[in-house]
Amino acid sequence: MILDNENENKKVHEWISQYTEAGKLDIVTGYFTIGALAFLSRQVNEKISDFRLVLGDIVNVDIEDNRPLDLLNENISIEASLKLSSVAQEAVNFLKQNKVIAKTLEPNFCHAKNYLFNPSENDDRKKYFISGSSNLTEAGIGLKTTNNVELNIAETGNNNQYKELVSWFENLWVRPQAHKDKTIIHNDGTKTKVDFKEYLIHEIEKIFIKYTPREIYFKILFELFGSQLIEQENDPDFSRQVGRLENSVIYNALYDFQKKGVLSLIRMLQKYNGAILADAVGLGKTWSALAVMKFFQLQGREVLLLCPKKLENNWKRYRKNQESKFEKDQFDFFVRFHTDMSEERLEKYDDRADKFFTNDKPKLIVIDESHNLRNDKSNRYKFLLEQVLKPNEDIKVLLLSATPINNSLNDIRNQFKLMVQGDVQGYNENLGVRNIEYTFRTAQKAFNEWREDDKPKISEFIKKLPANFFTLTDSLTVARTRKMIDGQQKELIFPHKEKPINLFVTPHELGNFETFEELFDHFPPMLSGYQPSFYVDIDEKEKNVLHDERQRDRFLVKMMYILMVKRLESSWFSFYSTVEKIKNHHQNALDKIKNYLENKKNQTIDDVDSTQFEDDEFEDQYDEFTLGKKRKISLSEIDAAGNIENFKKDLKKDLDALDNLFINLQKFETRIKKEIDKPNNINSIDNKLEELIKQIQYKRIKGENANNQKVVIFTVYRDTAKYLFDQLKARGFNNLAMVSGSGSLTSDSDEETKNFEPILERFAPYTKLYKEKEWDFDSEKHKSNAYQEWIKWIADNQPKTYQKLQNPIDILIATDALSEGQNLQDADMVINYDIHWNPVRIIQRMGRIDRLGSPNQKIFGINFWPSKNINTYLDLQGRIEQRMAAMKLAGAEVNLEFSDSFKEMAEDENLENRLKSRMMEQMQTSWDDIEVSDQGLGFDDLSLEKYRQDLFEEFNKDKAKYQRMPKGVYSGFKSDKIICSKDGIIALLGYPSKPEKQRDHIYRVFDIIYIDYKGEMVLLNQKEVLDAITYHKDRERFVPDAIDKGDESAIQELVNALKNYLDSQATETEVQSDGTIKKSMGREAKDVLDKLRKGDKGALARVKQNVKVDEKYQLDNFDLITWLLVTV
Repeated sequence: MILDNENENKKVHEWISQYTEAGKLDIVTGYFTIGALAFLSRQVNEKISDFRLVLGDIVNVDIEDNRPLDLLNENISIEASLKLSSVAQEAVNFLKQNKVIAKTLEPNFCHAKNYLFNPSENDDRKKYFISGSSNLTEAGIGLKTTNNVELNIAETGNNNQYKELVSWFENLWVRPQAHKDKTIIHNDGTKTKVDFKEYLIHEIEKIFIKYTPREIYFKILFELFGSQLIEQENDPDFSRQVGRLENSVIYNALYDFQKKGVLSLIRMLQKYNGAILADAVGLGKTWSALAVMKFFQLQGREVLLLCPKKLENNWKRYRKNQESKFEKDQFDFFVRFHTDMSEERLEKYDDRADKFFTNDKPKLIVIDESHNLRNDKSNRYKFLLEQVLKPNEDIKVLLLSATPINNSLNDIRNQFKLMVQGDVQGYNENLGVRNIEYTFRTAQKAFNEWREDDKPKISEFIKKLPANFFTLTDSLTVARTRKMIDGQQKELIFPHKEKPINLFVTPHELGNFETFEELFDHFPPMLSGYQPSFYVDIDEKEKNVLHDERQRDRFLVKMMYILMVKRLESSWFSFYSTVEKIKNHHQNALDKIKNYLENKKNQTIDDVDSTQFEDDEFEDQYDEFTLGKKRKISLSEIDAAGNIENFKKDLKKDLDALDNLFINLQKFETRIKKEIDKPNNINSIDNKLEELIKQIQYKRIKGENANNQKVVIFTVYRDTAKYLFDQLKARGFNNLAMVSGSGSLTSDSDEETKNFEPILERFAPYTKLYKEKEWDFDSEKHKSNAYQEWIKWIADNQPKTYQKLQNPIDILIATDALSEGQNLQDADMVINYDIHWNPVRIIQRMGRIDRLGSPNQKIFGINFWPSKNINTYLDLQGRIEQRMAAMKLAGAEVNLEFSDSFKEMAEDENLENRLKSRMMEQMQTSWDDIEVSDQGLGFDDLSLEKYRQDLFEEFNKDKAKYQRMPKGVYSGFKSDKIICSKDGIIALLGYPSKPEKQRDHIYRVFDIIYIDYKGEMVLLNQKEVLDAITYHKDRERFVPDAIDKGDESAIQELVNALKNYLDSQATETEVQSDGTIKKSMGREAKDVLDKLRKGDKGALARVKQNVKVDEKYQLDNFDLITWLLVTV
């Protein structure tokens, strides 16, 4: 009789169930599965006294690190996977019986399939055989539908065929190749023999081991990213190239997490020609970037580094012939500044003939602080793109960026565009992102809505992001936070940050003014000297030019008001110098008018003095702002408009206010000068200065960190730094230095110097000399003990260096020229003498001492605030806006409709200010929250790198465990209701499901979902689901007994939930008012349609597969690879 798996004929399992009575059963099979063993156990175990099994394939000679279980367990479709644990227990109980004997063939491969039944009764009619193509698998014996065509002959009775098959089986059973033992080949090539049946039992038992949530978390990561890691390990070309890097000094100086980051960046640069390193402050971006530069230098690429001018020394000190720690690596790269991005500036360099770096050589361009080049409308950006990047045939771009994303996703878009030479379709081929502009527009819309929220949560934003946006950022970014790498390595130790101390101090009285706010109210009303364009008539021909000019003037005035507030917040002295400059500007304009009215001598009104903005973030804005032809305004034009008297009147009002401020500040200055006539006078009418002195003295008395004396005092402005330096020096403090971008001073010399590196070496010798320079010195000791030994060695061998150590600097007053890229971890305290209006800068300042490998146990931070409390301070920004809105110039009523670019600036600024206010409020309680807050967006939020790194760590400990862990395993946990709000299942689904007997099946798509028991999604994207598992991974295993026991109704509930989820992807149903059900396009179909409209490459490939959505979303088309039960 014919048995197959398609026609009306019986299937093998039906024949066995129907014709098997009491007796013995012999089976030979090439493949077998757990489900089929469980079938034997359920259907015929009671009747059979002896089973003899000859089993082939996966249980032939086995290499230790492959995954035999996934072959034993070929059916992990959703339903089978949920029942797997109970089925596996059944199979194990079956095999454990003494009446079951199993052999395998070695070294032959068993391809035969044969089932022989011999009844206990002496009745030939009840004997049967089945022989043909059916393995002892669910598909082979017909328990599961399959595309394979099976064909078997089955007969009853003791005929010749039956006798011949019995004789053939008996010969096979006693052949020397049929073993009760099995050979295992270990990774080192050695072999051992194990009892074959015991081996099988042990392998299948792995399925119903009670896995912890932690193990399932890593199983999920292994399925998602494991192949990438294994591929990387097995890539001989890459290993050879990296081998050369591994011999470099720089690579060996890195921590493990940095090395991993470097390798990821190199791969990204090789694959996509671009990458962003956006690690948090203090994680050593400079050294990581140097290692990447070394790799590409070894590949023969020319390297160009672009950085802010203030970081010049930070990079140049590592070039060859500088005696740096990495001298042996012979770093060879060119350094240019962001501000050099113009023809005129680049032409001035004489270190190469090819001024614009456009020769034929392949290049790597590294852009430090790349967020400074985030405005694609700026001339610098355009120049870099058009004149440097585009003319190059073979160029790779590495960006080093600040962690928080300042105000708009367009900032990142513009950085991504640099990596593809400005080509908006540059990521189409590699990443399927057809148009980067479109992708970012969609994301920006979500971003704007999210930022409007009073308490925006990152997770809410991530939910709304288009998938290809995430693909882009994840594929091109390495961004780690402290939290991610904390505890990954023993020596990864950060100092403990004490809570910030907040001091609300302003001078009680500046002349006649009693408060900060009163002073603000006496600011000049209009600053009319900066707004001449409002006093001329608009000619039709010049309408647009003048309109722009007025906008420019209005923006400038706003900048000046903010500047006055920021200078006043910094120090009365800084404010004083600003008031003097503004007063002189207005006086100059008034003098010109008087001169004009007397002799009709026509003159133009001067532009603002750009040195006003030195040290300020406005410096860049002002540069961008005044580029292009500024239309000069002449007094005769103002006169022709009939406004010369109005202009004069407004200037006088402003000058009255400025004179009033100036006279009061002069009085204050006189009193301060008198104070320092008295030696070592630590009392002052400048309350803020007096409080600073108290804090320095208190630090010295307290003697934390082995009596560490070193403190960094940060201020935005050079004139505040100079004022503090002069005052502290005059009041008896020594071992003092001041560093700014335009010049530096020490208390033991009257000479000003441009080169501040020797000053930093005296301030931070542990870091700058001992750690960062190359010495012919070795020590068995650790940290401070080794450092003390080095000092003795220096005394004997390096007199010049020893002299620096003998003349330490303990108080370093610095502008933000030192707030980025410097390592000053000898100090254990940062004092923010003024609060920069950009809180990110505060993180960066703190990052100078808050670093890996700090010699200090604890570090401290003090913030000086300028008002009674933070809200009063934050109100100042609002009051400037109100003043601008209410401003009426005598010349005209102005209703200024802003053009798009100005409107965009204003909107961005508004969003940015709200975010900064939030960050500032946080700053009062903690340093960390600003950086990793769930309200501030960072590159780390847009990348899955932390999961890859997590898996990498676990891989290093026990890769074999996850390679051998079977599919279909599960666990569960009791959840925190805030994170996982509903009972349900987290499932990793693979599509399409694995065909029978296929060893190396690759899933086209992984879907990680968290659904409730109705099949509705609880969390919407894979990052959120992974975050939720991460949060719970160390909880105890909790799975209801009914599930562990394989209770039919409990399992069915899960099957239904997954089925409903899949149905909802294919079609959405809606109950109509008459009770009928209307079906409409499901989630995936809508998604595919939406993406097709956007030209998404993945969607196009999906359509070409020609699988109807409702056909795709069938239970049997997906494998349930692993799962977690969530119980709230």
